Amino acid sequence: MLNALKQVSEHQEPLDCEQREDRSHGRWVYRRVSVYEVTGQDWAESWPGLQRGLCVERWGYRERRPFAQTHYYISNLDADAATFLKGLQGHWSIENRLHWPKDVVLNEDRAPQRAANTAANYSTIRNFFITAARRFNLDSIAQAKRFFANRLDQVLLSLQ
Repeated sequence: MLNALKQVSEHQEPLDCEQREDRSHGRWVYRRVSVYEVTGQDWAESWPGLQRGLCVERWGYRERRPFAQTHYYISNLDADAATFLKGLQGHWSIENRLHWPKDVVLNEDRAPQRAANTAANYSTIRNFFITAARRFNLDSIAQAKRFFANRLDQVLLSLQ
Protein backbone atom coordinates (compact mmCIF):
# COMPACT_ATOMS: atom_id res chain seq x y z
CA MET A 1 0.00 0.00 0.00
CA LEU A 2 2.88 2.38 0.76
CA ASN A 3 4.24 2.06 -2.77
CA ALA A 4 0.77 2.58 -4.24
CA LEU A 5 0.28 5.70 -2.14
CA LYS A 6 3.67 7.02 -3.24
CA GLN A 7 2.66 6.43 -6.87
CA VAL A 8 -0.57 8.36 -6.35
CA SER A 9 1.32 11.31 -4.87
CA GLU A 10 3.85 11.29 -7.71
CA HIS A 11 1.39 11.00 -10.62
CA GLN A 12 -1.84 12.57 -9.46
CA GLU A 13 -2.67 16.23 -8.79
CA PRO A 14 -3.60 16.75 -5.14
CA LEU A 15 -7.14 17.76 -4.27
CA ASP A 16 -5.76 20.26 -1.77
CA CYS A 17 -2.46 21.37 -0.20
CA GLU A 18 -1.60 23.28 2.94
CA GLN A 19 1.83 24.44 4.08
CA ARG A 20 2.93 26.02 7.35
CA GLU A 21 6.19 27.25 8.78
CA ASP A 22 7.26 26.99 12.42
CA ARG A 23 10.31 28.75 13.83
CA SER A 24 11.07 28.07 17.47
CA HIS A 25 13.85 26.82 19.73
CA GLY A 26 16.45 27.32 17.01
CA ARG A 27 14.51 25.18 14.53
CA TRP A 28 12.87 26.06 11.27
CA VAL A 29 10.32 23.47 10.25
CA TYR A 30 8.13 23.55 7.16
CA ARG A 31 5.19 21.18 6.86
CA ARG A 32 3.16 20.50 3.74
CA VAL A 33 0.13 18.23 3.56
CA SER A 34 -1.12 17.14 0.15
CA VAL A 35 -4.49 15.38 0.01
CA TYR A 36 -5.26 12.84 -2.73
CA GLU A 37 -8.38 11.06 -3.90
CA VAL A 38 -7.91 7.31 -3.43
CA THR A 39 -11.44 5.97 -3.79
CA GLY A 40 -11.63 3.70 -6.81
CA GLN A 41 -7.99 2.63 -6.59
CA ASP A 42 -7.62 -1.17 -6.74
CA TRP A 43 -5.47 -1.27 -3.61
CA ALA A 44 -7.96 0.89 -1.67
CA GLU A 45 -10.85 -1.57 -2.07
CA SER A 46 -9.71 -3.62 0.94
CA TRP A 47 -10.18 -0.55 3.20
CA PRO A 48 -13.93 0.10 3.55
CA GLY A 49 -14.69 3.80 3.83
CA LEU A 50 -11.24 4.92 2.70
CA GLN A 51 -11.51 8.44 1.29
CA ARG A 52 -8.13 10.13 1.17
CA GLY A 53 -4.42 9.54 0.89
CA LEU A 54 -2.05 12.05 2.45
CA CYS A 55 1.53 12.94 1.69
CA VAL A 56 3.05 14.84 4.61
CA GLU A 57 6.41 16.47 3.99
CA ARG A 58 8.51 18.06 6.74
CA TRP A 59 11.77 19.80 6.11
CA GLY A 60 13.91 22.49 7.64
CA TYR A 61 16.82 22.94 10.02
CA ARG A 62 17.47 21.58 13.50
CA GLU A 63 20.60 22.89 15.18
CA ARG A 64 21.65 24.31 11.79
CA ARG A 65 21.48 20.88 10.16
CA PRO A 66 19.06 20.32 7.32
CA PHE A 67 16.52 17.50 7.49
CA ALA A 68 13.69 16.24 5.32
CA GLN A 69 11.04 13.59 5.95
CA THR A 70 8.06 12.34 4.01
CA HIS A 71 5.24 10.34 5.59
CA TYR A 72 2.13 8.82 4.03
CA TYR A 73 -1.24 8.32 5.68
CA ILE A 74 -4.68 7.07 4.72
CA SER A 75 -7.94 8.41 6.11
CA ASN A 76 -11.65 7.75 5.98
CA LEU A 77 -12.28 11.50 6.44
CA ASP A 78 -13.31 13.67 3.52
CA ALA A 79 -11.45 16.73 4.79
CA ASP A 80 -9.25 19.48 3.41
CA ALA A 81 -5.49 19.76 3.86
CA ALA A 82 -5.76 22.41 6.60
CA THR A 83 -7.91 20.08 8.72
CA PHE A 84 -5.48 17.20 8.30
CA LEU A 85 -2.50 19.44 9.09
CA LYS A 86 -4.15 20.71 12.25
CA GLY A 87 -4.87 17.14 13.38
CA LEU A 88 -1.32 16.00 12.67
CA GLN A 89 0.16 18.97 14.52
CA GLY A 90 -2.11 18.18 17.48
CA HIS A 91 -0.80 14.62 17.50
CA TRP A 92 2.83 15.74 17.40
CA SER A 93 2.16 18.38 20.04
CA ILE A 94 1.13 15.62 22.44
CA GLU A 95 4.16 13.58 21.44
CA ASN A 96 6.52 16.50 21.98
CA ARG A 97 4.98 17.82 25.21
CA LEU A 98 4.52 14.52 27.03
CA HIS A 99 6.13 11.49 25.44
CA TRP A 100 9.42 13.12 24.47
CA PRO A 101 10.22 14.37 28.01
CA LYS A 102 9.24 10.99 29.43
CA ASP A 103 11.33 9.04 26.92
CA VAL A 104 14.37 11.26 26.53
CA VAL A 105 14.68 13.31 29.71
CA LEU A 106 13.26 10.86 32.23
CA ASN A 107 14.59 7.76 30.41
CA GLU A 108 11.25 5.96 30.51
CA ASP A 109 12.17 3.60 27.67
CA ARG A 110 15.20 2.38 29.63
CA ALA A 111 13.44 2.20 32.99
CA PRO A 112 14.02 -1.12 34.77
CA GLN A 113 10.41 -1.44 35.98
CA ARG A 114 8.75 -4.20 33.98
CA ALA A 115 6.70 -6.32 36.39
CA ALA A 116 2.88 -6.27 36.38
CA ASN A 117 1.57 -2.76 37.03
CA THR A 118 4.92 -1.33 38.06
CA ALA A 119 5.68 0.24 34.66
CA ALA A 120 2.22 1.84 34.49
CA ASN A 121 2.54 3.14 38.05
CA TYR A 122 5.93 4.73 37.36
CA SER A 123 4.56 6.21 34.13
CA THR A 124 1.76 7.83 36.14
CA ILE A 125 4.34 9.29 38.53
CA ARG A 126 6.32 10.68 35.59
CA ASN A 127 3.13 12.24 34.15
CA PHE A 128 2.44 13.80 37.55
CA PHE A 129 5.99 15.16 37.72
CA ILE A 130 5.76 16.75 34.26
CA THR A 131 2.35 18.26 35.06
CA ALA A 132 3.63 19.65 38.38
CA ALA A 133 6.66 21.17 36.63
CA ARG A 134 4.35 22.97 34.22
CA ARG A 135 2.06 24.18 37.02
CA PHE A 136 5.09 25.72 38.74
CA ASN A 137 6.11 27.35 35.41
CA LEU A 138 9.49 25.67 35.40
CA ASP A 139 11.45 25.94 32.16
CA SER A 140 12.86 22.42 31.96
CA ILE A 141 12.64 18.96 33.45
CA ALA A 142 16.19 19.36 34.79
CA GLN A 143 15.15 22.55 36.59
CA ALA A 144 12.07 20.75 37.92
CA LYS A 145 14.18 17.89 39.31
CA ARG A 146 16.30 20.40 41.25
CA PHE A 147 13.28 22.41 42.38
CA PHE A 148 11.28 19.42 43.62
CA ALA A 149 14.21 17.54 45.19
CA ASN A 150 13.36 18.65 48.74
CA ARG A 151 9.95 20.26 48.26
CA LEU A 152 7.51 17.39 47.94
CA ASP A 153 5.28 19.06 50.54
CA GLN A 154 4.87 22.12 48.27
CA VAL A 155 3.99 19.94 45.32
CA LEU A 156 1.34 18.08 47.30
CA LEU A 157 -0.09 21.36 48.66
CA SER A 158 -0.42 22.68 45.11
CA LEU A 159 -2.87 19.88 44.33
CA GLN A 160 -5.49 21.19 46.77
